[in-house]
Amino acid sequence: MRWLITASVVCAGVVGGIGFAGSYEALRGLAEDRGFGNYSYVFPVGVDAGIIAMYGLDLVLVWLRMPKPLLRLIAHLLTIATIVFNINAGEETPAEDPLAAVMHGVLPVLFVAVIEAARHLIIHTNRLSLAVESDKVPLHRWLLAPWSAWRLYRRMRLYEIPSYARMVAMEKDRTVYQAWLQHTYGRRWRKKASAEELLPFTMAPYGLTVEEALALPHQQQEAADARAAAEQDRIEQAATREEQRLLEAEARDAAAKVRRMEIGAGLTTAESRITAETLAAEAQARVAEAASEAEADAATHQARLTAEAARKEAERELQAAERRAQAAERAAEREETAEKTAAEAEAEARTAAAQRQAQEDRLAAATAQAEADRRSKESERAKAEEARRIAEQRETAARTARAERETAEATAAAAAAREAAARAELAAQEAEDLARLSTRERGERRVARMILTAHAGLPADQRPAHPDMYTVPLDEIATELNVSKTAAGDRRQAADELIRSGYRG
Repeated sequence: MRWLITASVVCAGVVGGIGFAGSYEALRGLAEDRGFGNYSYVFPVGVDAGIIAMYGLDLVLVWLRMPKPLLRLIAHLLTIATIVFNINAGEETPAEDPLAAVMHGVLPVLFVAVIEAARHLIIHTNRLSLAVESDKVPLHRWLLAPWSAWRLYRRMRLYEIPSYARMVAMEKDRTVYQAWLQHTYGRRWRKKASAEELLPFTMAPYGLTVEEALALPHQQQEAADARAAAEQDRIEQAATREEQRLLEAEARDAAAKVRRMEIGAGLTTAESRITAETLAAEAQARVAEAASEAEADAATHQARLTAEAARKEAERELQAAERRAQAAERAAEREETAEKTAAEAEAEARTAAAQRQAQEDRLAAATAQAEADRRSKESERAKAEEARRIAEQRETAARTARAERETAEATAAAAAAREAAARAELAAQEAEDLARLSTRERGERRVARMILTAHAGLPADQRPAHPDMYTVPLDEIATELNVSKTAAGDRRQAADELIRSGYRG
């Protein structure tokens, strides 16, 4: 075999060399006659090099198990072009000299045959090394049974079945199975056999064997059981997660309740402290005001007494001075012979006038002192008013803190109510899921719960005995259920009937 392979390779090289040499001369002459000029010397080399390159690349890709049929087609087209060029390179046309035309085409055909033999050898060597069976329908089947060969070829290509032998075995099993059904059910076996027994023929166009087709129901049942088990696991996991969520929600509620109690205790302490400070400030302000009023009253009274005494003293002195003046005048009149002169009488009059002026100055000083005492009293009253204002500010701060605490408590109560409503809604939805209610029934119960929630949110003195369905507007129901207003009205009427029949969410 080695000697034979060596001889074949050498002969193939000789055939190729002779063919390319003869082709070069013929193509060069043809290109020169056609006006290629100097390009005629390289044109044959380009054509033959293209043939070798395309065939070489095709063989390399086939050896690497990555065939590219387009390369082989291009190489064949170039070979045919070379043959045509060689046939028309002679002095006579192919019609005039057919023998010469055949002689020009022999060597290229031999070269193509050698290349195809090498390609066939590489493909089958790779298949043998990889233990891969043939993927082609043999020629004898195309000739003997073209329709069945086409059906086999179509299935092999559509469903990626690489083995012709496997496809033939599948057809053989299907034929044997058909014969068994005919033996079991008779001539009308297709009508008498069950759908499961006919699965091999139903699934035949999809490339399934008899065993695979008959095993489909069991596989589907196992898949359905697996899906059911997975769904059950999902439901159990969801229940576990829901239980964990409820426990976490209860823990958060407890923590929030403790926090609210701590906040309430802090607010109560702060309120008590602020109240005590407010009362103390008010008491101090009242004491200070009383003290300042008492001091002012005492100072005013003392000033009044002092001024009154000074005024009386001044009046007495003025009266005494007037009496002395009158006495002096009478004495002057009576005693014409008195030793006093007119100058002395005038001096006494000036002295009396000076005394009257002194008395008036003392009266003015007493009045100024009384005014100063009044201003001091007004200052004390202003201080008392400032202390009262500060006490009022503290009382306002205490009322603000109390209002904030009440607001926080109301907010916490509202949050707790919303959370309780959410838990009730979730429980109701789970109950509806278990009862497998329709979408309409779920919507009616949802609207009933909305009416009950609105009824419970009314003040106790304004809450009627029976929940009023009109407390929930149609727009809100339509938005919640994503339905029209007409459908929302129907749901609300049905929800009212549910509530009257005893439904409480």
